[in-house]
Amino acid sequence: MKIATKITAGYGILIALMVGLLIYLVSVIHQMVSINQSLSHINFRAAMTALQLMRDLDQLENDTKKFLVTRDPGYANKVTEMRRLIIEDLDILRATGRTARERAEIETFDRLWQRYLQVAAQSERRVRTIDGRANAMSPSISSLESLRLQADVLIRVTQQEIASQVQSVAVAGERAEFVSWMAGAIALGLSVIVSLFITRSILKPLDQLTEGTRALAQGDFSYHLDIPGDDKLAQLARDFNTMTERLGELDQMKKDFISHVSHELKAPLASMQEITQLLLDEIPGPLAEKQKHFLRLNLQSGRRLSAMIGNLLDLSRMEAGVMDYQRQAQDIVGLVQTALAEFQVLVGEKRLRLETELPAHALTVECDGDRIIQVIRNLLDNALKFSPPGGTIGVRVWSTPTPPAHLPPYWRGRLPEVPPEEGYVLLAISDSGPGVPDAHKEKIFQKFHQVKRGQKLSGQGVGLGLAICRTIVEAHQGAIWVEDNDEGVGGSTFYVLLPTRSVHEEVTAPAPSLL
Repeated sequence: MKIATKITAGYGILIALMVGLLIYLVSVIHQMVSINQSLSHINFRAAMTALQLMRDLDQLENDTKKFLVTRDPGYANKVTEMRRLIIEDLDILRATGRTARERAEIETFDRLWQRYLQVAAQSERRVRTIDGRANAMSPSISSLESLRLQADVLIRVTQQEIASQVQSVAVAGERAEFVSWMAGAIALGLSVIVSLFITRSILKPLDQLTEGTRALAQGDFSYHLDIPGDDKLAQLARDFNTMTERLGELDQMKKDFISHVSHELKAPLASMQEITQLLLDEIPGPLAEKQKHFLRLNLQSGRRLSAMIGNLLDLSRMEAGVMDYQRQAQDIVGLVQTALAEFQVLVGEKRLRLETELPAHALTVECDGDRIIQVIRNLLDNALKFSPPGGTIGVRVWSTPTPPAHLPPYWRGRLPEVPPEEGYVLLAISDSGPGVPDAHKEKIFQKFHQVKRGQKLSGQGVGLGLAICRTIVEAHQGAIWVEDNDEGVGGSTFYVLLPTRSVHEEVTAPAPSLL
């Protein structure tokens, strides 16, 4: 299902629910209005007519009694008029009676009224022939009493019907209120469920895409997104997978090319260096001093090129995961002294001061000695390269029970969770160069990254030395980073933190990364 379809369907359900609730509420309101109209136009009219009927019966009884006493024709006319009004009231009651009970009571009143009329007619005939008029009219008065009682029943029935209608309105209102609350709660619950479903269906693929992008940025071209479906996010995931496959193929082609070319160049370059060295040794014959100078320059360039090719080969092996580390107990102080001995001549030629601060006792580290010397050489070579003539290169080694407080958070999170019992060894190599900008302090450990100052790159090489150093240090479960020297001194200090004893058996080392 497409994202647009999910959103439309989800919120369509909510809209349909709200429309249904609106229709229901409108129908209930219409019903209540209808009931109110019925109460105002019919029930109240019936109640008022019943009350009027009661008053008319009372007036009829009074006029009848006065006629018996006075035998005034005027009262006789009033009796006739009141009977007419009562008949009209009865007609209104027949028209307004709504329930079966009301109609039944009205019919009862009608029968009593017809009987009253018969009794009244007989009584009036007797009044004309008999002297005892009061006794002659007593049946008529009794019938009126029965009518009054029935009228009272009609009033109560009408009142009860009004109360019943009012109760039905209240029940309808309560039911509408309950349905409104329930529909609102259901709509709220559905809106939360629909929102969560839509959000999850969007955020989950986006999280995978974000994770895949980060993996791709770190050089992991094997990352594969698994987002099923046929919506746009799924199509984007398929395109992302195609892109990573193509990038992986290109990266592998690059690695193979670098590895093959480096390997093919290594042998002829070594032969060229040997031949140059033979010429310098004057084995084929004597050379002029100027010729020796040019040959020495050629030999230095060849060695520098050979080091670059060696770095490329090391990089290929590290990326392929076939770099073999021969770990054994090594004195880190001795390794540093070995590396320093190789740079004594170069330090003197560039008129640099070499300041060392090494402990008198051995600091044992379980490591691959040759690879650690390679790290120290690269750092010393950078310090030599960037320090101006007359500058200072500092080398310090000391032990620490815990990682230093200024260790970057990135490395603090990558150190083994179980620290070595005997602590760590910290190596610091400082220079007097221009320093490393803050924006490049982490990037310089990426392969092929170099700091550009002005219109040219700072230093020489192809930017592999520090990347290789980082990979080697990571393989030894250590850390490497750079910081600025104290203000006023200038330059940078590269730190290498190594566990005094290897913990690779206790904690799995992180996979080497050149990014």
